[in-house]
Amino acid sequence: MPWDVFVKQSRTRSTSPMITIGKKLGRVALNRAAAGLFERENVDFVLFMFDKAVYKMGLKPASKKDARAFAVRLVHSKDKDKGVAGGALSGVTFLQHIGYDLSTSQQYPIKWDSDENIFEVQLPEERFRAQQKPLTAVEGGKRHAKAGD
Repeated sequence: MPWDVFVKQSRTRSTSPMITIGKKLGRVALNRAAAGLFERENVDFVLFMFDKAVYKMGLKPASKKDARAFAVRLVHSKDKDKGVAGGALSGVTFLQHIGYDLSTSQQYPIKWDSDENIFEVQLPEERFRAQQKPLTAVEGGKRHAKAGD
């Protein structure tokens, strides 16, 4: 019997700031570079924002006192010289609200816009099409009597 050898497909770690939107749970994970941006800007809480015209997600630094704010949890490396190892925040309610498809995990670049004071993530339009449910024609049904009949 001939044997097939499984070839491991490993992902390379990015040194660029990236976020990963996890499937189903809507967890937004920050890689080391992205967490470093959040730490440099002293960001502990953010407001989720969305520009639906261009499918762009924004994470705007916010105060803990703002009821709309989401907590950012940064994970620090055991070796203090290495700084932060990563971070995460929960975004499931926001992602469901905008109709983002959470069926698979996906990684995206994130950048800091110092003019707007916001982190920006360009989301692909295709991630929103799966959420649109087609209308279904319904036959029959009860007819309502007119008033006065």
